Amino acid sequence: MTINTKDKLAGILIPAFALQGKGNLGIGDTQAVKEAIDFCHNNYFGVLQLLPINETGNDNSPYNAISALALDPVYIHLSIAAPNIVPGLEEEDLPKDIFSNTVIDYKQVKSLKTAILKKCFERFELGKTENDLEFKTKFENFLEQNKEWLADYSLFRTIAASKDGDARWTLWGKLDSIKAAKDWISNPEQSEYKKQCRFYSFVQWIAHEQWLAVKNYADARSVKLFGDIPFGVSRYSADVWARPDLFDLQWSGGAPPERFFQADDFTAIWGQNWGIPLYKWAVHEKENYHWWNCRVQQVTKYFHGFRLDHVLGFFRIYAFPWLPEQNSTFTHLSPTEAKELTGGLLPQFMPRDDKTKESASANCHEGKVRLNVILKAAADSIVIAEDLGVVPSYVRPALQELGIPGFSIPLFERNEIDRSFVPSDQLPGLNLGTYGTHDNEPLASYYENLVSWWHGEDGHNGWLEVQRLMRFLHLDANQAPKLYTDDLACTFFKILFSSPCWLVILMITDLLGTKQRFNRPGTSNASNWSERLEKPLADYALDKVYANKIKYANELIVQTNRQPNPLTKHLPEISATKLHN
Repeated sequence: MTINTKDKLAGILIPAFALQGKGNLGIGDTQAVKEAIDFCHNNYFGVLQLLPINETGNDNSPYNAISALALDPVYIHLSIAAPNIVPGLEEEDLPKDIFSNTVIDYKQVKSLKTAILKKCFERFELGKTENDLEFKTKFENFLEQNKEWLADYSLFRTIAASKDGDARWTLWGKLDSIKAAKDWISNPEQSEYKKQCRFYSFVQWIAHEQWLAVKNYADARSVKLFGDIPFGVSRYSADVWARPDLFDLQWSGGAPPERFFQADDFTAIWGQNWGIPLYKWAVHEKENYHWWNCRVQQVTKYFHGFRLDHVLGFFRIYAFPWLPEQNSTFTHLSPTEAKELTGGLLPQFMPRDDKTKESASANCHEGKVRLNVILKAAADSIVIAEDLGVVPSYVRPALQELGIPGFSIPLFERNEIDRSFVPSDQLPGLNLGTYGTHDNEPLASYYENLVSWWHGEDGHNGWLEVQRLMRFLHLDANQAPKLYTDDLACTFFKILFSSPCWLVILMITDLLGTKQRFNRPGTSNASNWSERLEKPLADYALDKVYANKIKYANELIVQTNRQPNPLTKHLPEISATKLHN
């Protein structure tokens, strides 16, 4: 889709799981997303950006999904109230106490929702639901329209469930191949497992219907929904299990070392090892990129646009000759010592690095071919490329040539000579402007850490950095605040919203001025991907602690002509210098 940079918009980014909403069961769901759409509509945010909504594995990472196509059942809203109808659901199925915790217990949530959905499925299959014929017709149509991937996925989920939820198909013995599994399930003695396959298809149908309703709701409220397509997929996914010929399992995709993400010693020394398999691009090409076409078209069913995660991987991918579970073995080894364990291999760019003009040119060409496939599959949907990290010189010109917006994070954009921040009015108009993605620390934490640097042992260099920031914000460098105030937050807003970027996005934590962290790169503990807001977004808009920042952002949207529709209400003027009063 061609983007007119004159049609500016503003939006917010929030993971669906982090939302609070009416009747939620321990995690944000499709109803909470609808309420977030209302919040956007009421405050002139024309875009609501979410993280991937594909089904996750035991690490709960949206970027390590066990299916590139299946939706995560945790987001299904369970309610007997229209229009969130789940066939077969009865009031007695729902817990008496609706819990709205601020930290997700995924094991509890998944267990609870699975148990409830199984009851719904039993009644549905027995014909004990209202509008039974209508629903069954829709379900059978869904099965037919999605049979290419749904049958394999449902079989994968059924087997994983029989292994206590362990999706590591490499440990499934004789069922570690799709052919063997199909032979097994075809046995008449496996009728109970066949029923379970149909159950997992039923769950996908419910999720599909609810997310379609969310998109329709967004259309009615003049809000565009943006999703996210991870570059990779888990090596323990239904996709890899069913089509191993599409993936190179000998290598593990990731990212090279860089100064911004050094979560631990391994990451600082070797880089990020995500564990995702590489793509056998030659095989994809022979099939006219059918797998990618299906993946993109699935996302566009539920979103008006999407972020293409780690676009650098389409040009070349940094790969490890070992899996993440082996990282600790290599952390403090020298390259020579590492080679002794890997048979002479070290982490490297695949299929080639950019060290020569010829190799860089080949990487650029192949990347553009693959991105053209994505654009064609996306049709009228907006594609945005996450082009952050160690970016080759050819990537951003290639994106510009293709008309694909990249990312502009002002705090990362520097003059390499004097380390000054690039003025916001010099940011590319085609790009998405933001202070951070889900991977970055919130502005409140960033400034708090900057002040600590300023008043720490390396105070002089910290003070120089504070002065650079104040100049970027057009503030008096000698009057830098020692706290992250509402005034300072709103100044950050104004600088970003006044930039040429056609779309500016605020992380919800930056809009509210909180320090919650939804993801800490390089970590995989149970607390990651689990933090939620304390209350629904509508309640924040009424809370005096947060309301002025939200109203000021609202006013800025109007002042910078970023509202999705003509004004329908008068906005009171708010002075950023008086927000603390």
